[in-house]
Amino acid sequence: MLLKFWLEGIIIGVLASAPLGPIGILVIQRTLNHGRTTGFYSGLGAALSDTVYAAFAGFGMALIIGIIQQHELWVKLAGAVILVLLGIFIFFSHPERQSVEKLKKKGNPLKHMAGTFVVGISNPHIMLLHVAMFSGFGIVLSHKNLGEAFFVLLGVTMGCLLWWFGLTWIIDLFRSRFSLKILLWFNRIAGIAIILFVVVYMVKTMMQ
Repeated sequence: MLLKFWLEGIIIGVLASAPLGPIGILVIQRTLNHGRTTGFYSGLGAALSDTVYAAFAGFGMALIIGIIQQHELWVKLAGAVILVLLGIFIFFSHPERQSVEKLKKKGNPLKHMAGTFVVGISNPHIMLLHVAMFSGFGIVLSHKNLGEAFFVLLGVTMGCLLWWFGLTWIIDLFRSRFSLKILLWFNRIAGIAIILFVVVYMVKTMMQ
């Protein structure tokens, strides 16, 4: 029975990570510019934010969900500001300069994890996505069955990590075929894509 909850958690984790939103673009950009390890640590930050939201959704924390929904506009605005700044930073970043800096100083895994965690946790729609998926699987976590809850959340985390591990592995596999000029243009496109995502997202929010 616990194996079933674990496998369902893995499926939820993969499905939650698969959509190519700002986090996916960010992980790909960091993998191309800094390598697989940096990309994977960025994915790890996203996996942690997904696990937090999965815990809220699974335990049915109506109060927290209500607070988020009550202040949804402000949460969205804060997330939009973060994403716009991120998009601008990526647009102006230069892969050649980054590679030189990387030779001087090792990257900080916690920095990359924290960055994607903040981006992920500032998106309240991830909470609603997990609520929908938990409802679809008929999963309701309870403090009375902590064993079940542990295996579901463990599965969610593992599913997220499997997705980011596979994605960064594939991107890194072909990374050597990209010239610095192509990487530079990818930074430009990735930065614009993230900013456009925010614009469309906020327009839809204002029209609701």
